Amino acid sequence: MHKRLGLLIPCLLVLAGCPKNQPPLVPSLDGPTIGERGDSVRLWAYSFDPDFDSLSYFFEWGDGTQSGWVGPVLSGVECGVAHFYADTGLYGARAKSKDADHETGWSDTLFVRIGDYGPYVPHRPSGPDTVPVGDSASYVTTAGHPLLRRVAFQFDWGDTIGDWGGFVRAGEFYSARHAFIRGGVMAVRARAKDTLDHVSDWSGPESVVVVDTFRFR
Repeated sequence: MHKRLGLLIPCLLVLAGCPKNQPPLVPSLDGPTIGERGDSVRLWAYSFDPDFDSLSYFFEWGDGTQSGWVGPVLSGVECGVAHFYADTGLYGARAKSKDADHETGWSDTLFVRIGDYGPYVPHRPSGPDTVPVGDSASYVTTAGHPLLRRVAFQFDWGDTIGDWGGFVRAGEFYSARHAFIRGGVMAVRARAKDTLDHVSDWSGPESVVVVDTFRFR
């Protein structure tokens, strides 16, 4: 009896000195809050495990689908997973994590709005307010894009509509030149399109007085 107790006591001491495996923290979820229908939207989850155990993550996308368990990755390292939303709408995504012994609850919900996003309406063109007929004048505009896609511009010069220009970065200034073919007050406007051919409305007009100098000779 005493011999068995002598063997049992060291074992109990060893077990008492070994801390229990701790569960990981509920993960945080990060990523874009808007996206284009059919585009890849990548969300990132990360958590910390007190025992520095590797973690796996499970994503729920808010459209009735899930990722399944992804990983493992090191504790504290972000885990990114991409998802394609097939339709427009507002979706609530969330994630949870687990180590070998414990599974966390769900993260806070990250809402992602999926739509068909085109460029913003361009700024009213800026340039000379008086131009002689036949003289070339330059006008500048710019337009942003909610998804930062590249944009191209087209000008309505009042006496004709120009061709589409080349694509530039969203928010970058774009300049175009035009020689007016007749006199009068012209309303110069611009519109933008992105690389998926989403076209904005026309900007507000810039009034330009085109002087026909031949009439005064």
